[in-house]
Amino acid sequence: MHTVLGVRLDDLSEDKLRQTLHDWLKGEVARTVVTPNPEFVMNSLKDVEFRQLLSNADLALPDGIGLKFALAALTDTRLEHRHTGADTLVTLAELAAREQQKLVLLGGSPRKTERAATSLRERFPGLDVATFDPGIIDEHHVRLSEATLAGVERLAPQIIAVALGQGKQERVMEILKNKIPAVRILIGIGGASDYISMSVRRAPKTWQKYGFEWLWRLIQEPWRWQRILTATIFFPLRVAWATLTLGRFRKAVFNVWQELKQHFKHTP
Repeated sequence: MHTVLGVRLDDLSEDKLRQTLHDWLKGEVARTVVTPNPEFVMNSLKDVEFRQLLSNADLALPDGIGLKFALAALTDTRLEHRHTGADTLVTLAELAAREQQKLVLLGGSPRKTERAATSLRERFPGLDVATFDPGIIDEHHVRLSEATLAGVERLAPQIIAVALGQGKQERVMEILKNKIPAVRILIGIGGASDYISMSVRRAPKTWQKYGFEWLWRLIQEPWRWQRILTATIFFPLRVAWATLTLGRFRKAVFNVWQELKQHFKHTP
């Protein structure tokens, strides 16, 4: 386990993650999974409740190459593994199909979410996956109507993937965790449905390995520039400032340089 600017990151291998999710799916209590990225970290600095939700999650999977370099700058440890929301959703769909459990995709654009469900059914024959539109939820006062809770409960899912955007989806997960008896795993997936439905083309593998997903997304969706600016400019500056206050700026530069060399050395 690591921490970047107060946000916990769990460093699990692919095999360990798969085994953990499998065990939780067969367990008796509901577990929550969050996928922090640099934008999450920046928002957590000004939103205490959001930071607490991230801390209380059962699993915090690092998503975003910026976290790898931030950890190198702030500590003398390394982040070995990253897991995107889209990849983890696919893993959960595979497990659900194999274990004959139900997956619900909640939120997001209804059209894209339904296409994502269709794509997952085609990829994993026998998968029981449904979609649910909770309607408009006020991001400042997150509440779920009785009709929404009743609707999700009728579906009786063991896995709920919530696509409502950071902050809002984590708050909704906390509500559902205590209201849906059948659920065993809740995960916030942000815009993962966009990739799985092919509504947005995912960055080529080479771009992903070198950490240029943000540039690929900017090219495809330039209106996201403010969010991308937060992750690629403001977050590194905030990390740099933290290294100065910790008196380890020179050490941070050295560590990040070493991390860059390791990263590109092991990237085909």
